[in-house]
Amino acid sequence: MKRMLRTLATLLSITLAACNTMPVAGEGPQASMDRFKAAFNKQDASGVAGIFLTDGRLLPAGKPMVVGREAIRDYWQGAFSAGVSHIEKSPVEVVVSGDLAVETNSYVVTFKGQPGAGKETLVWRRGSNRAWGISSDIWNNDK
Repeated sequence: MKRMLRTLATLLSITLAACNTMPVAGEGPQASMDRFKAAFNKQDASGVAGIFLTDGRLLPAGKPMVVGREAIRDYWQGAFSAGVSHIEKSPVEVVVSGDLAVETNSYVVTFKGQPGAGKETLVWRRGSNRAWGISSDIWNNDK
């Protein structure tokens, strides 16, 4: 019985030690993603671009890479002007390691009143101010 209790105590210690190294919700980029979605759904291209790092990148399917906040703002302003109006995201996975995070989502974006589904992967970096910013965003539609 003593041996079993020692084994259980050891397993509990290992489990608790592992929990200390696992990221908690406040350590990930969720708050920054919430700001991204709010700005996107207000069609605020500057607000969307502001979530990206100064050297952030968009990698839209079938189009050239877009680099830097100003270019990202212009890209999203053009998309909003063309009829993009709303996005909903469902997280599939968020992996956090130190000051880097990788987030995979499924999404539904509304374009000219019609919903379209897709998926994306974002690379987040935490800056010196400890805020998360998007380093790279790649997506494509399901159709």
